[in-house]
Amino acid sequence: MAPGRTDAFVKEPTTEFGKRNRYLEKLIPDVLENAVDAVLPDAFERVLDRGCEDAYLKYQTFKTDLQEGIGEVAGVLMKVAKYAYEKFHIGDLVFGVYHLALHHATVNAMDDVDGQIVEDEAMIDFLVKATNAAAAAYCPTKAELCAAAGIAESDILLFEPQTTTTRPAYALWVDRENSRLIWGFRGTTDLNDMLTDACASCSPYCGGYAHWGMLQAAQWFVKHEVQRVRGFLDEHPSYELLLVGHSLGAGTAAMLAHLLRNDSQASQLMSGVSFQAVGVATPAVLTEELAENCSDYITSVVLMHDMVPRFSIKNVFDLKEEMDATKWGDILVSTAKDWMVPDVIERSETYKRLSRNVSQNTKRQWSSVTQMLAQGWLNITAGVISILHFSGLIHPNTALQQQQQ
Repeated sequence: MAPGRTDAFVKEPTTEFGKRNRYLEKLIPDVLENAVDAVLPDAFERVLDRGCEDAYLKYQTFKTDLQEGIGEVAGVLMKVAKYAYEKFHIGDLVFGVYHLALHHATVNAMDDVDGQIVEDEAMIDFLVKATNAAAAAYCPTKAELCAAAGIAESDILLFEPQTTTTRPAYALWVDRENSRLIWGFRGTTDLNDMLTDACASCSPYCGGYAHWGMLQAAQWFVKHEVQRVRGFLDEHPSYELLLVGHSLGAGTAAMLAHLLRNDSQASQLMSGVSFQAVGVATPAVLTEELAENCSDYITSVVLMHDMVPRFSIKNVFDLKEEMDATKWGDILVSTAKDWMVPDVIERSETYKRLSRNVSQNTKRQWSSVTQMLAQGWLNITAGVISILHFSGLIHPNTALQQQQQ
């Protein structure tokens, strides 16, 4: 090899097609490349070249994204799904819920909600305005946001309508009437947001646990936007900061507010700033003790029997225990047996012995089938996530891996 040369043994393209398109030159034989040059019109070849290049670059981006974010999201989803499959069966959803509803009707079960009627007009007015601001955060364009929030376009300080996994869309605008900056986070509207919602694995946080997906979202904002927001607050020294959102946006706003108070980096950046958060239909993002300790600066607005704020992992397993307490499986077996087996046969010793053997075999077979279904579902989940991302329907948060490090 000649001194200073590092590519002496690198094969140079030998055809016009290969020279134009180095991405596929190593994969396509020279004979086919020559055929392409000879048969296809130049205009068509240029279109083909661009398509090949776009496909190759998309594949490289896909590989990078898998390593830097989407892979971890898929892993968390699989962990949640596997845990759910180990605890729940299809019978719980089909028969367990039905028998639990019958039980509640029989005992006249009633909601037991402690609280008092809010009569403070100033608080009601504040919550109504915060709710309207949370609705405005859904606006996909600046013009629509201006109309919904009653502001001028010059009052919009940040506006990001696109999402990635573990990072919802958001906007920051000036509310001059009430002397505050409003940081609004959009709720679930696309597949990226759905993946963030679904990453419900419990992540250790501040002596308790937090929703993994929404904690990642809040940490992204701490790392990438809080400093800019502080700069805008310095430009409006008498203004406070209000974080608002609905659903996923509410969970992100609540988690971010908690970080601004409890995370050393975030609290230092926001030192001296008055802030609070209002979430509409806020998901269960913190364990009970952590949630109680932030009630003075985070408010959750819940409409009647909305299930989203109540849909926590703890409540799901409490529901499972309630369903099991109804012994719906025994009731179902007894009902089916009464329909199909005459009493004279049921009382025979032979039938009792066969029933015991069949019951034991059925349990073993059902366990094997459940494991196979769980593994198959997990594989399908990983495949679907990869296909959706490769097709451009979901976009990973490429800063996720760096943030974890």
